[in-house]
Amino acid sequence: MTLGGVDTNELSSRTMEARKVPGLYFIGEVMDVTGWLGGYNFQWAWASAWACAQALAEQK
Repeated sequence: MTLGGVDTNELSSRTMEARKVPGLYFIGEVMDVTGWLGGYNFQWAWASAWACAQALAEQK
């Protein structure tokens, strides 16, 4: 688990793609999202990965 990371305001909330660098994606614990209780960090990692994967799949 980390504290800090990539500012979520710099990313698309739908795709996790960087707003300033198209094609660059961030998911999971590299983002500045903190789950204070057990399990939230896992849920965020899975949910952000799913959103990113869906966006990448739509590009084909």
